Amino acid sequence: MRIIDGTPQEIVEYERLAGLTAQSPPCPDALPSHDGGVETEGADETATLSGAAPLPAADHVALMKFIYGRAGRNHDRTVQTERFIKRLLEQEKVVVAFGRSSKTIDGLADYLMIRDQGPQRYGAVAYLRPSNGGLTVRLSPEDLERLGLNAQDTRIQPRSVAPSDPYKINCPLQDHDAADLAFTLVRAALEIVRSE
Repeated sequence: MRIIDGTPQEIVEYERLAGLTAQSPPCPDALPSHDGGVETEGADETATLSGAAPLPAADHVALMKFIYGRAGRNHDRTVQTERFIKRLLEQEKVVVAFGRSSKTIDGLADYLMIRDQGPQRYGAVAYLRPSNGGLTVRLSPEDLERLGLNAQDTRIQPRSVAPSDPYKINCPLQDHDAADLAFTLVRAALEIVRSE
């Protein structure tokens, strides 16, 4: 056995260069599709990380490998994504799941799904793509108004999607303030699915 020492980013880069990959065991839940950019044929999700408690070391490493592997060399985007997910897992009862794809070497898609830890009536409340810091939330402009959130905030980007698509809001994790707003939006989406 070979022991590799380094930061998560260094380990991910080493594995990428060496052609090593790790694949997590699949989870039986089906992946809901929220837009045309998500692979649906044969897609499901793989190992999940549950929140409202400190993340075990092995789960933290798996999460960091995924984030650093998908975010590339953009340090700011990587840090914002890492902080956002860790905050969610520490402060909310959520499940973060890695999307699966048959088109990648490691079998993982380019997004994380954020769901309520309770019964899965609605699937994910948000999708997060570390590659661009994009967060798509299961909220509508009407939800924002009803919750007293400013729909005119320039960090909130309405999506042009079919009326039946519940994922109508984007909030990219561009900086610390945007990540705070994104946290508020995910918390609001969680409150909605928990109350229905």
